[in-house]
Amino acid sequence: MSFSERRHALGYIVADPTPSPEELARFYAESYYQQHHGSYRPDYPEAEHRYYQNVARAADATAARLGLPRDAFDIGCGEGFFAAGLQRLGWQVRCCDFSSHGIESFNPQLLECFVQGDAYTLVAESARNGHRYGLIDLQNVLEHVVDPVAILEALKPLVAEGGALRIRVPNDYSRFQMLLVERGITRNTWFAPPQHLNYFNRDSLRALFEHCRYEVLDTQADFPIELFLTHPGSNYWADRALGKAAHESRVLVENFLIEEDLQAYLDYASAAARLGFGRELIAYVRPKG
Repeated sequence: MSFSERRHALGYIVADPTPSPEELARFYAESYYQQHHGSYRPDYPEAEHRYYQNVARAADATAARLGLPRDAFDIGCGEGFFAAGLQRLGWQVRCCDFSSHGIESFNPQLLECFVQGDAYTLVAESARNGHRYGLIDLQNVLEHVVDPVAILEALKPLVAEGGALRIRVPNDYSRFQMLLVERGITRNTWFAPPQHLNYFNRDSLRALFEHCRYEVLDTQADFPIELFLTHPGSNYWADRALGKAAHESRVLVENFLIEEDLQAYLDYASAAARLGFGRELIAYVRPKG
């Protein structure tokens, strides 16, 4: 299928045409993990396991700052590293995904709290059953779904009193990316359907939350890996062989910063988000009213 870019009325970019839910379910269940798309791989070095635990530590510390209840529903949990990290920190967790392959391979201890299926269906079932959570996690999910507005609306009944959503998305079509394109340093390499159907930056993500009547509690940005593109010796777009080293630098730096001073890291990450400067954005939001 051939795709083109289209700007949504709320400002974010979408892939056109939109695949059917059945096509997406088949893609993720049959090929996404098994063929190691994106960041998913058959094994990970120790530094990356530390990184995944540190991501959970950052979320746990943010939840403490915001006073969130310590039970989580991880939607689109992938290999389960985030849910497992929260569980190690004393959280009650539930998780779901299209495929159980990632969980079975890396965190089989989560299978007892894992449900396989389509996110829309599972969210609707949870709402009907009266389930509510202090933290609902959509880590690298919103860019994949057919209708981000619909899922944000559907999640509102699942947010417990004093709870919040944690939403992590790639920071795409950012002002820094556009600067790199204008300077001829890179091309638009981030438009990659059907893996990603929606593309958000700092401003369009806030517009989405405002439209859906969510209050933004905090926004953070992670390591700005696209810095490497500004130097000819580390431009992983010009020389794809440099990509692995850039990723390893990202892991090393994030681990160092979080382990050096977690609270200072959160302050730094929030400032970076205000600048729209980082490869991914992490937003904590709750329904208004």
